Amino acid sequence: MFSNSEVLINLLVISGFILIHLASIFLLDKNGDVQFFHSFAAGVGVSYAIIHLLPHLAYFQSVLIDEFGWSSGILYTHGIYALVLLGLVLSYIAYKIDERSFSILAKKDLASAEKAYFWSDISFHMLYNVMIGYLVIANILDAPFYVLTYFVAFGLHFLMNDWHLFHHHGTRFTQIGRFLLVGSILTGAVCSMFLILPYFVLVSIEAIITGALLMNIIKFELPEGGEGSIQIFLIGTLCSGMLFVFI
Repeated sequence: MFSNSEVLINLLVISGFILIHLASIFLLDKNGDVQFFHSFAAGVGVSYAIIHLLPHLAYFQSVLIDEFGWSSGILYTHGIYALVLLGLVLSYIAYKIDERSFSILAKKDLASAEKAYFWSDISFHMLYNVMIGYLVIANILDAPFYVLTYFVAFGLHFLMNDWHLFHHHGTRFTQIGRFLLVGSILTGAVCSMFLILPYFVLVSIEAIITGALLMNIIKFELPEGGEGSIQIFLIGTLCSGMLFVFI
């Protein structure tokens, strides 16, 4: 059972994520600051994934080994990493299906294609948010520094996701999409209060989210070409990397 302080901390994290979704369209200037924050957020995301999440997978693997009694074989050594790969692959497939479906439908009816693309895209992000909302409440975010790193890393990640959605869907996102993301975060949090999943399921979900996070960072957040700033990316990487190492 969680203590009152742990429950309060988890609820504050959920509230922070909700505020980010609601305020994301007002936090950044639509011209210059977006690229700056994209680069910084990418640096933080890369550091968080590599320095914190990936090493943590070894512990997740031990949870699966204890649960299923694996003593040898490929699942004994690579079970959790297969789930990370699954998360990355599913995220990439969802992105490519959306992209190709839009290209095909746009040739026939652009308005219908844009609407279908929006609902497909936002549905994937809603599912992603439900899982994170569930994990925030179900997991013990007790250490203050761990809470801080979790909130900063995923908060920036949510902010960049929102800007990606705004860039592709415009007013549909501002009028409908961001509120659906808020609802999905709340849905996951509420579900965790009534639906108690085994711990090995929780770590499996977190491994899948890790894969999805890595795909999003690689595909959408890393600066490329003339976009973004390598200097700001390096600042985000080094500063957050040192913070995560000390934690």
